[in-house]
Amino acid sequence: MEFFDYVVTKFQNFGWQDAVLIVFFAIVFAFMMVTGKRCNAVWLSHALVVYYIVIFALIFIDVMPAVPAVVFLVLPALVWSVLFSSEFKQKILRFSWRSQSQHKHENVALNLEETEETISHIVKAVQKMAKQDIGALIVIVPDKISGFILESGTQLNSDISSELIEALFVPKTPLHDGAILIKGNKILAAGCYLPLSQANNLPKELGTRHRAAIGISESDPTVTSIVVSEETGIISAMHDGKYKRYLDLETLTQILMDAYSLGGGQNDGKLWRVEQNEEQN
Repeated sequence: MEFFDYVVTKFQNFGWQDAVLIVFFAIVFAFMMVTGKRCNAVWLSHALVVYYIVIFALIFIDVMPAVPAVVFLVLPALVWSVLFSSEFKQKILRFSWRSQSQHKHENVALNLEETEETISHIVKAVQKMAKQDIGALIVIVPDKISGFILESGTQLNSDISSELIEALFVPKTPLHDGAILIKGNKILAAGCYLPLSQANNLPKELGTRHRAAIGISESDPTVTSIVVSEETGIISAMHDGKYKRYLDLETLTQILMDAYSLGGGQNDGKLWRVEQNEEQN
């Protein structure tokens, strides 16, 4: 029997039990969508697994013979792909970050003096660019970097200096639009392209650089990004999908010290929880 004939035959035997099942699963599905959107795609994926198990169980025991089961099987996946397509891409990117395509550079163990000198170069360059309203995007990489992000720019592997950082972001130069990647006291690459955040709750004044900085921090929670706004000169920092704006010298230094001394922010909960509380107030 062809599928169309099968569906027609099933609907000819449609009864009130089938209507109750449809209403019941519609309510369950709506609840999953509303709750899942407040949470994230991972939570919803787990809920969908349970949902499909129940559907297959009901089909197996022939509880819903007149209901076209294909609707219950296909519709959730379609809606999920629409609602969470951007988040799904971020999960794929985060997974690829740890895949065999990663590029791992030589680890340079910096002592305290070298770390402070490196941070001093970054802070000096950021402050000068902020005063001159020169846009900049700096990504601190603690360990690894995705191959396609590194290769999207021009690889330098140069010793860090405030002058070099400033030169890379001079307007209308070939590399000024992209991000620079810094690991230890080396500038790995410049002019790199980053994934943009698809979050719809970000302030409208955050431009492409800010969305790129948040996007890379969502994709890999170990990196820390620093942004200088080209329009306002405001300094911002992003880490693990969170952001802090209007940074002064002290706060910027604290964030950079955390990015270097704590292995990419693994123990920085207090520093970034402050921003969450401020956003809620």
